[in-house]
Amino acid sequence: MNIEEIKSRDRWSCKRCAHKFDTLEVLKFGDDTYITLCGQCLDWALQNVEESKILFKSLIANTKVVFIGDCHGNFERLDQILSEEEPFDLFISVGDFSDGSIPENNWGGRGYYVKGNHDDFECLKQLELCQELRGITVCGLSGMIRNKNFLKDTDNNISFREVLYLSHLKNVDILVTHQAPTGVFNGMGEPVLEELLNYLVPKIYVFGHIHRFKFKFHLNTFVISLPIITKGHAVAYFQGKDLRNLELVFKRGKKFVRV
Repeated sequence: MNIEEIKSRDRWSCKRCAHKFDTLEVLKFGDDTYITLCGQCLDWALQNVEESKILFKSLIANTKVVFIGDCHGNFERLDQILSEEEPFDLFISVGDFSDGSIPENNWGGRGYYVKGNHDDFECLKQLELCQELRGITVCGLSGMIRNKNFLKDTDNNISFREVLYLSHLKNVDILVTHQAPTGVFNGMGEPVLEELLNYLVPKIYVFGHIHRFKFKFHLNTFVISLPIITKGHAVAYFQGKDLRNLELVFKRGKKFVRV
């Protein structure tokens, strides 16, 4: 990758001070690794070599997350996707993972999911309401919102108490639900989930159920509707906690979109 390609890819901000740059400099470590800095921070790095090495090691420690749409038991396709995406740190399914069968592969224990309307037994590790995974804060709501059960804690149903708990959290990186929030597809989705999105403002909100791909940027959140697994998936690279250091790739067959 040449200098101009690096500048084009890392166009958002200085990796040290997070300010938008007028001029972008590239500090290389070895043959294939680099960080992008503004001119002032580059001067600092050249004068403080040991500190800049520590900074560099922390910045290149990407966490790669693969997002999978409704699988419905198509574990063969899941194997293909995860093989293509190696190495990755973890993958997250948005529900409707199984068709009733149990997969033979546990993919190194790196898989997590929220339950969908067709999931009635454990296949992967179920996401907790909020947990840290590889330094990333991930929140998950398993099941469906059903109005008659919303004020009750019942199995495989999202409850008012769960939504209320999440709405008070800060600095969430990923929110996962099976159902869609309103505001993405006309006339579809759950208003409660849109309200939660507005309260929580995670970096990424990903869901399935509708089997259609759509992407929008809402407030400070990348909102992703994933299609069924045969139609595409998404990958996120987290490099630090700043939204400007997050890279998203949407893959649909041989086509992909990088954000």
